[in-house]
Amino acid sequence: MPVLVTAADSPLGVLTVRRLLDEGGEVRAYCRGDGPVSELRAAGAIIATGDLDDEGRLEAAMAQVHTVVHLAGGLLSPSAEGVTYEADVVVTAAAQAGVRRLIGLSVPGADPGADEPLRRAKGMAEAAMRSAALPTVVVRPSLVDTPRLRDALAGQRLPAGVLTREAAPLRASDLIELLAQLDALRSEAHEGHVVFSADGPDRMTLAGYLELAGVGDSRLGRRYRAAGSDPLLVPGLDGPWTSEVSDTVFDGWAFTGIRPRPVATPA
Repeated sequence: MPVLVTAADSPLGVLTVRRLLDEGGEVRAYCRGDGPVSELRAAGAIIATGDLDDEGRLEAAMAQVHTVVHLAGGLLSPSAEGVTYEADVVVTAAAQAGVRRLIGLSVPGADPGADEPLRRAKGMAEAAMRSAALPTVVVRPSLVDTPRLRDALAGQRLPAGVLTREAAPLRASDLIELLAQLDALRSEAHEGHVVFSADGPDRMTLAGYLELAGVGDSRLGRRYRAAGSDPLLVPGLDGPWTSEVSDTVFDGWAFTGIRPRPVATPA
């Protein structure tokens, strides 16, 4: 049965679609229509266009889909309210379409009662998934190292308290491999709701990550984003970026058998 990827025209979405196509079978790419649609179509994906708040279009695109991989909503989202609302619409559309499993990205420390807006929004999104009428999987990655994140950080002056926050940066390719394996393990599909952590192999302060990423000294060729264009970025960085395995949060790497690699200087 097919798999559908939301926000498929984002950089992470394009790479995820390509990786899932490598597994064979039908992959549907749900896009807003103003991104690399032709690239996705040429790669072999079936394209569905629409916004993530359009329940009717989502439900139609999800017809006969086994797994939905919901990638939208993160540090570079335009609003916390949009993160929550879009997740609610995706959950509703998936349930109505008869989807067999929904995989969604969250963040460490997601909590509907959090003061910080991104973790509050992701906590509410997780709650919607937990109450969905289908099996759901949440993946809580640490900072996902991408050129887009590095560009967003390049023009920021982060407070000292943020710079001392601990993170476990993760290669985007390793996160994508984790998502692909979670999709592939359909024979072990659970019932209900499960949360996986996905920290990178090395823990460091955010200041250490910025140094590793070359943000702050080597900015040649970066595309700067206007101040205020990423309202969730600085508040979101001032939160937990590592996850402790517990009775309710499981180690995604141990479950899939993947060994994530350290983040290198090139993204």
